Amino acid sequence: MVQGKQKFQARRPAKKASAATASSACRGPKKGGRIIAPKKARVIQQRKLKKDLEVGIRKKIEHEVMMKASTSLPKKLALLKAPEKEAKKKESGGKN
Repeated sequence: MVQGKQKFQARRPAKKASAATASSACRGPKKGGRIIAPKKARVIQQRKLKKDLEVGIRKKIEHEVMMKASTSLPKKLALLKAPEKEAKKKESGGKN
């Protein structure tokens, strides 16, 4: 038999702490690709330059193809541009 008064009352562990650890453990790996940032600034500059060159080359090729198509066709060539993201947000926001 226990003699004297208990120094503290026994409590159950908090549910928030156990729920948070359980949910983070059960989530598993995240979806999507992983991008590992380079440690060297020179590599970052090279990647940026490469991307800019690719974009420039692609735009130039598209322009050349458009010019060739417009000169060879009897009708005027009309290109459709994709709607901007802001316009989509405004349209969807107005409908709801």
